[in-house]
Amino acid sequence: MIYVFAALVVLALVVATAPLTKLDYHIRRILRFQRRRLTKRPDSTPAVFQRAKPAVSMITVRDFVVNLQLGTAMEATLSRALSQAAKQFANRGVFGQRLSRHVEARLSISPEAVLEGLVNDFQSSHLVDLLERVRMAADGGVSYNRIFTLTVDEIEEDIRSQLGQSIQKTPTRLAVVMTVGFFMPILVLLLVPLVAYLRW
Repeated sequence: MIYVFAALVVLALVVATAPLTKLDYHIRRILRFQRRRLTKRPDSTPAVFQRAKPAVSMITVRDFVVNLQLGTAMEATLSRALSQAAKQFANRGVFGQRLSRHVEARLSISPEAVLEGLVNDFQSSHLVDLLERVRMAADGGVSYNRIFTLTVDEIEEDIRSQLGQSIQKTPTRLAVVMTVGFFMPILVLLLVPLVAYLRW
């Protein structure tokens, strides 16, 4: 009985402190990953013949979602927001080109079809999440403003996390460079007399 009570106390503490430690964010990401893994359709195409999807930067995806958020906030439809985004992203490399192509070919079907085309073209978990949430909004479960806000918050959190990891790795890289730069001249100075002696 005491073990059950202790387990309940620990569980209550974890739930209470989750927002403070950002544990809820990591739990949401784990659950989202598991949901995508379990619901992923099997692909009959052998891995050797599958075309590798190009990666798209999180900053580009965030700007795209912010653009949709602003477009729908002005009482425009998602279709119109996608059309405006295609124009504004026309010069944003491959992502802008694919977006324009999908808007022209798929927007007449549905906004979800445009996002599905981007998901098929690029390797981005955030685009996958965006598509799932847009489908939820289309079913009337949540507003577009809410799903765009949530998606932007998650992308910015991932950007900050990635930046923090890069900052943590910087001292190690600098230490390696400084070590090589310090010991290499000494090693050369030691080897030069030895090589000269062996030649003679």
